[in-house]
Amino acid sequence: MPSILLRLCLVLLLGLAPLAHAVEVPPLTNLRADLAEAGQHRLPVLLLFHTHGCGYCHYVIEDHLKPMIMSGQYRQRVLIRQLEAHGGELVDADGRMIEPAALMRRYKVRFFPTLMLLGPEGEVLAEPLVGVANIDLYGTQLESALQKAEARLR
Repeated sequence: MPSILLRLCLVLLLGLAPLAHAVEVPPLTNLRADLAEAGQHRLPVLLLFHTHGCGYCHYVIEDHLKPMIMSGQYRQRVLIRQLEAHGGELVDADGRMIEPAALMRRYKVRFFPTLMLLGPEGEVLAEPLVGVANIDLYGTQLESALQKAEARLR
């Protein structure tokens, strides 16, 4: 009997392991639609600007954004998106197609990762998180910024 229970537990654990890697942070493809959706529900848009090969960017995505999405606890608090600096075009807030670099210039993004919380008009609702100064404090800083953004939308 213990052998069967052990095998069952092992199968369940191995079967669930890929779920953590299956979660993706949705890419920003249509800022206009995302701002409208978030505004309709009075939510901020969390936008992570990142670049390929950036270790701290990977850390923010894997250790913060993906767990936020997986938990389901942030679904009613924030719309989460990511934008790769060298990715393809996206729809801007006014409906025009733009390159990521144009959006980065508008928001003065110079370092990666940069995490911003945006309101329904594309306005910045809280001080952006630029870089990762302290891994131990990043989650607290993110939560604080999110709370400030939420307060501004009330």
